[in-house]
Amino acid sequence: MRVEKLRCAADDNGLVPAGQYFARLARGLEHANARESAHRAALDEEDRRLEARYRRASASRSNTFEDTRAIA
Repeated sequence: MRVEKLRCAADDNGLVPAGQYFARLARGLEHANARESAHRAALDEEDRRLEARYRRASASRSNTFEDTRAIA
């Protein structure tokens, strides 16, 4: 996760209102969570595709060799 300094509008004393600070912090966390969820979903989809490809390849290879137990 990327860390950023939050620069909100300060009042006359140079202080940032807490509500404004936490609202902006919450928005940033929501966006970070949405990006992470999308990235995780893409990786899960890639895992499913690779697993399916592996299973298909394994199933097709099992029928290419004759069964040596039947000969003996």
